[in-house]
Amino acid sequence: MHLSELFKQLLRKLSQADVYFGQGTVSAEDDVVLLLMAVLVVDFETLNTMAHHPVSKKQQAQAHELMAKRIQLKRPMSYLVGFALFAGLTFAVDERVLIPRSPFAELIDRGFRPYLDMTQVNQVLDLCTGSGCIGLAIAHYYQHSHVDLADISSEALQVAASNTRQLNLSSRCTLIESDLWQNIEGTYDLIVTNPPYVGDDEHADLPVEFSHEPDMALVSPLNGLLLPIKILAAAAQYLNTDGYLFLEVGYSDSSLQSALPEVPFQWLEFNHGGQGICVFNRQDLIKYQPYFKAFIALHVS
Repeated sequence: MHLSELFKQLLRKLSQADVYFGQGTVSAEDDVVLLLMAVLVVDFETLNTMAHHPVSKKQQAQAHELMAKRIQLKRPMSYLVGFALFAGLTFAVDERVLIPRSPFAELIDRGFRPYLDMTQVNQVLDLCTGSGCIGLAIAHYYQHSHVDLADISSEALQVAASNTRQLNLSSRCTLIESDLWQNIEGTYDLIVTNPPYVGDDEHADLPVEFSHEPDMALVSPLNGLLLPIKILAAAAQYLNTDGYLFLEVGYSDSSLQSALPEVPFQWLEFNHGGQGICVFNRQDLIKYQPYFKAFIALHVS
């Protein structure tokens, strides 16, 4: 059997199943691509050249076994194969971290223009880093930068450390165990953060696939808003004069806007899907800090 035929078999089986896509893959085709990369032990570019490549009986059996687990367990494909693709790079992932799927990939590709000149960005913080995918992609593509990778979860930092070594970035990346800003010192030219922003009720209604991801990385108190607003309230003191904060809250963008009507959020638009990343310079974070702090004081005893 050629690879193209196996691809069609797997695609047909998955397309007919009751599964959810959206955790690093957006379609059945994406899932099958990850599966075949794992079974054949090849990268994405090589796989695209192998349509007429013969597939052994053992590889066919392995592929169908993985597909059966995907459908029966409703476990995300990236957890089954142990890796995810993000910003053109491969990251190891397991149930200790969220599966990479952020529109930050497009911002990295753009060089965060027009807000920043990345040639002048030397110190970067990736707060709530998880697998490290956002911060490590920045370090990979902007090789003069030093990136701190911070997370409250020591288990997530183990995964981030593995990815740091795999990408040969240990000399320019530092891992910090920190509850938001707790152990962060110094100031940065760029802070990126994709914190938990899902409310408890929303989390309970998510597809089964999300139950495999760590609750700690998804759920924030106050309908998903507390942790993002805590980040906004303190970020200014960790930014250099011309620094910028990019905060992702996904589909909670309208809720965040409604909770802080006095704050003119600037929401970015994306050509390749995704939403809910806002941008602040240091001056605006200082200007609107009283509103962030007032929200926290009102809702946190």
